[in-house]
Amino acid sequence: MDIRHLRYFVALAEELHFGRAAERLQISQPPLSQQIAQLEKAIGVALLRRTSRSVELTSAGRAFLEEARRVLGQLEHAVQTAQRADRGEVGQLRIGFVPACGAIPRGVRRFLAKYPGVRLTLRNMTTADQLAGLVDGSLHVGFLHLPIDARGLTVEEVQSDPLLAALPERHRLARMSSVALASFATEPFIGFPRAAAPGAYDALITTFRKAGLTANVVHETDSLLARLRLVGAGLGVSLIPAYALRLPRPGVVLRPLRPPRPVAAIGMVHAPRHVSPAVSRFLAVVRELTQAS
Repeated sequence: MDIRHLRYFVALAEELHFGRAAERLQISQPPLSQQIAQLEKAIGVALLRRTSRSVELTSAGRAFLEEARRVLGQLEHAVQTAQRADRGEVGQLRIGFVPACGAIPRGVRRFLAKYPGVRLTLRNMTTADQLAGLVDGSLHVGFLHLPIDARGLTVEEVQSDPLLAALPERHRLARMSSVALASFATEPFIGFPRAAAPGAYDALITTFRKAGLTANVVHETDSLLARLRLVGAGLGVSLIPAYALRLPRPGVVLRPLRPPRPVAAIGMVHAPRHVSPAVSRFLAVVRELTQAS
């Protein structure tokens, strides 16, 4: 028994006439009769009662018709699902991001509006953890702090924010309209661990060294919100990407740095060897948004 037997039987059961069923199937009548006979022999029951003038379904035929329609419907659904997957319209995407990435909410909204059949799993992850996931294939796309070691990965910058001085609201520097990096020389500094984003950490240390400074790091956290809370609690100062202007920050004043102003860049990263049609669709949506902004 094969799918062709089911299709032939359903057509005959709906037409109840060999001539009309054969015409509908675009075959001649003898092959249709042969296929139906093979089907009945295969399952061991009579599905039809034939007379010289009519064709009727037996009780077994009526029961078989319901199941045959269900099987053909499932097959059609499977075919359509495979075709949609090939077009990137269904599937699952696992996406990592750092909280400072503004492209995530806009990209996700636009993508799901265009491709509601794709399931997105979003995870707040450090840059280091995202890189590990991109390499082993457990993550499809990452939005992480740059620079990174990009061997085997494709990197596209999607966001670049100037770093701002984050100060407790009662701090002496909070009264100034802009802050020189040299002012941080003796201040307790709240940073992030190198293991979370090695490239961004090294870039920040280089920025301090170029200014002839050494950061007096007293606390480290890989959470942007936690850094803001520590600053708000008066435990130190920090450098925070301008994205933080959109975040709640009680007790924290943000001030621009005087030139030269360091920036914090975020990249959209994927491994070409793990790209599926759905991944390609998502990357294209984010690129459109990035180019339009």
